[in-house]
Amino acid sequence: MSRMGTEFKVGLFTLLGLVATGIAIFFVSPELFDRKEKVRFYTRLTDASGILENTHVKTNGVNIGRVASVKLDKVGTRVELEVLASVPIPQGSTVAVRTVGFLGDKFIDVVRASDSDAMLEPKSLIPPATDNGDIAQVIRQVGSIAADIKKVTENMATVLGDKSGEKRMQDIVDNLREVTENSKLILAENRSNLRDTVENFRSVSASLRQLANDENRGRVERILTKFDESMTEVRGASENIRLISQKIEKGEGTIGRLVNDDKTLTELEGAVKEIRQALSPVSKLQVGVDTHSELRQDNTSQTYFNIRLMTRPDAYYTLGFTDKNRRIIDTETETLDPTQGSTAQTRVRETIRDQRQMKFNLQMAKRWGWAAARLGLFESSGGVAGDIYLWRDRLKISMEAFDFAEKNDEDRRLAHLKAYASILFFDHLMATAGIDDPTRLDPKTGQRRKEPNYFLGAGLSFNDQDLKAFFGLATVAAAR
Repeated sequence: MSRMGTEFKVGLFTLLGLVATGIAIFFVSPELFDRKEKVRFYTRLTDASGILENTHVKTNGVNIGRVASVKLDKVGTRVELEVLASVPIPQGSTVAVRTVGFLGDKFIDVVRASDSDAMLEPKSLIPPATDNGDIAQVIRQVGSIAADIKKVTENMATVLGDKSGEKRMQDIVDNLREVTENSKLILAENRSNLRDTVENFRSVSASLRQLANDENRGRVERILTKFDESMTEVRGASENIRLISQKIEKGEGTIGRLVNDDKTLTELEGAVKEIRQALSPVSKLQVGVDTHSELRQDNTSQTYFNIRLMTRPDAYYTLGFTDKNRRIIDTETETLDPTQGSTAQTRVRETIRDQRQMKFNLQMAKRWGWAAARLGLFESSGGVAGDIYLWRDRLKISMEAFDFAEKNDEDRRLAHLKAYASILFFDHLMATAGIDDPTRLDPKTGQRRKEPNYFLGAGLSFNDQDLKAFFGLATVAAAR
């Protein structure tokens, strides 16, 4: 019986030990018996010291999971979090490493965002908080503050800890004593002046009381009344401004539609863009001025003045004028002896006179590389021309046809043709040579002239930069 009692006691003690061990395991690691659904998230920490597997994960002070794994990756430490699926984690939430007391036990705190209704998907990243307010961080800050205080005390000890520092402190005390003594002397010497100053303040206050009589009080009241009326008008104006701003905000009126209607803004932007495109050629306009004179073989001369407006590299317009010298021959037949009838001798008298005429040029040109074509008015008559540019545009070969002949024209049978070449020296000097009007008829014979009418010319050429410099110098000279 006693043996059975001993075996019973040993078995009972063993059973109680197993039960106590199971209870301890349940309280120490309750997650072993937790069968609730969990989801995983992860975060990346630059410092994961104190974070181990099975470290608690909390939110608002409540345990919601544990750390599943801690692994190093290329950019930091990847910490896998296993939390209850029933706990919502909104987007914008962050994690922070917290410390429990001063013992150093750490846990991960999920700081859930309160301004987001969307939830994070499982296996998503929860970024770390920029400022976690950890006790360890506070301790580090206190340590840095203590280090700064230590430096200050060390500096003070260096400055004041030796005999020279004691002398400085004694000098400061002596200076304070001297200042107080000087202050006493000043007050003693100027006591009467202070009495006078107080008396002046007393008289000023009495004068102010005299000014504050009934008449002046009425004036002040009237001024305040006017001020109240002005403030009423200001309030009315501010109310009108408020009503106008409300109308603009509601999209009423032209300004309201302009501010609130995107279509109106789009149309306005399009109009501004079209205006900018229309004015773009003008902003890129380049101006050139050419003037030259020509001396022909028939002893006539002609001077040209042209302005070239280049809106694009491949297009330009020419405006100008020229003084056309036209030679007119008047023929008069005179009978020497009218009494002899048909056998009477006659004498032909010719009168040659030069007539100067002003002619205008108005042409538009289009250029294709080294070739160009012109169309418009040539010496006040319609015509066409072709140009060839060589040697970086310094040499130009031109052919013009204008003043086309009409039926039974006494001057020519085809048109006024002109072929010439012009060359530019030193960017401004221009020389030209060519042949003018080779199809012109001789007024004496009525046939085409046998000798071509060659000509030579010279002149000047300027661009817009030269003109700006010239006018700038002229302005400076005029200012002097």
